[in-house]
Amino acid sequence: LNDVAQVFEEVAFPRNAVLVAGPSTFKIAGSQVVDKLLGAGYNVDVKIIEGGATVENANSLLEYVKKAGFNGIIGVGGGSIIDLVKYVGANLGLRVASIPTTLSSDAIATPFSVLWRGGKSQAIRSMAPNVVIGDYSILMHEPHRYVAAGFGDMIAKYTALYDWWLAYWLGDEPYLDFAAQIANHVTELLINRVNNIAKQDYIGVETLFYAEVLDGYLMELANTTRVAAGSEHLIAFAIENLTGKGLHGEQVGIGAIISAYLQRRDWRLVKDLLNRVGAPTTASELGLTKEELVKALLIARSTRPWTTILSAGSMSEGKAERVLRYTGIIE
Repeated sequence: LNDVAQVFEEVAFPRNAVLVAGPSTFKIAGSQVVDKLLGAGYNVDVKIIEGGATVENANSLLEYVKKAGFNGIIGVGGGSIIDLVKYVGANLGLRVASIPTTLSSDAIATPFSVLWRGGKSQAIRSMAPNVVIGDYSILMHEPHRYVAAGFGDMIAKYTALYDWWLAYWLGDEPYLDFAAQIANHVTELLINRVNNIAKQDYIGVETLFYAEVLDGYLMELANTTRVAAGSEHLIAFAIENLTGKGLHGEQVGIGAIISAYLQRRDWRLVKDLLNRVGAPTTASELGLTKEELVKALLIARSTRPWTTILSAGSMSEGKAERVLRYTGIIE
């Protein structure tokens, strides 16, 4: 962040911009960014957002930025703040800068924004940031729960890529093998460096950061989130919509264990990797009851119109409970 003004100069970022942050992320990094940019002659306004990435917050921010006439918008925070910034940037044709303070999901770099309305989420095509700045001195000291959740969101590709392949052959969804192959190699790298990510050391944080940035690039290439999201994300969306419990990446991790089992792949590997980074692998660790998780599995396939392993048949309460017991997610 000491070099933020220099980076902005190099990418010709507009000198008239608004910085968007949450109350805590402004203290962690936002104030430093403002000081550096003001010192370099930039005109920077500050907008503090509370309440997450809701449609109401998104439209309110859009109107504020539109009236003020800014040419650039800077998001400092986690996925929710950056999703709002990408949405506004896409709608107003602004240059967007992403400065994450956590690595809990790939929202820091993807060309989609997940917005909430009436307790349900929707993914909207927005834009990938023009520049993403990661300061490892901040990211290495974020609460470890966010790092573990970020790993959960990244390991999703283990099951998502299989589902994407199914979607091409059985559901006529678009598929880009080039993007899938790169995503598969990234997944292998994450697995090889799981101990570094668990320790939250420099190599671990750098690997997770670049994996999340690369997700955004691959989604741009393929023009779909399917390169990194499949049935495990459908399960996560269902958990999120029903209960709101846990971070997105934590929910995805649980979903990946279930999806790997249904795909007859190595679900024990997924569970072991999540355990090693300290992510939840049971319902109780996520604060979920058996009934909540069973219901989530019953509605998961309806959360998005995707072809996945969940499309292969009907999920009954008995089947849902059985897979949860087989995988040790419930006792």
